[in-house]
Amino acid sequence: MPTITLAEFNTAPASVIVPELESILGSAPLADSVAAARPFRDVADLVAATSRLLDALSTGEVRDAVNAHPPIGGSVARGSRSADEQAGATESADLDVVRDLQPVYREKFGWNFLIRAAGRSSGQIRAELERRMSVGPDEEWVFSVDQLRAINELRLRGYVTDDTDDTDR
Repeated sequence: MPTITLAEFNTAPASVIVPELESILGSAPLADSVAAARPFRDVADLVAATSRLLDALSTGEVRDAVNAHPPIGGSVARGSRSADEQAGATESADLDVVRDLQPVYREKFGWNFLIRAAGRSSGQIRAELERRMSVGPDEEWVFSVDQLRAINELRLRGYVTDDTDDTDR
């Protein structure tokens, strides 16, 4: 995915930034709020502001952002952020179980199972899904929103670089 510097992010027209943020965050209301909150001092400030702005959304808007993420092991567009993040979840019996349990999870909780998959194996994802299936909806909602925050941070840090970074663009 292409990256931009924080200076570019802070000064780009909303018409450029909002669609990219919506793709990253899975939420049009959150994308609008983040773009309106510019400028940011650094990427850490951007991440923290995004987290605070997520808290300001309605439960339905947050649920929409959770549900904007494709199921683990489902079909994702090649080269997409989701495909990159799920790369460690290689085809396995564990991934088959994850695929089978996700509709059960959704029926139980009313939203998609969400986990920051980057850096996790299929077995780790399966174990976390099975563990989270044993909790109540209120506790699971907290886990889901925490995972959404982690995914948002990962994606924002992959898209926006601090101006002092020497990252190739």
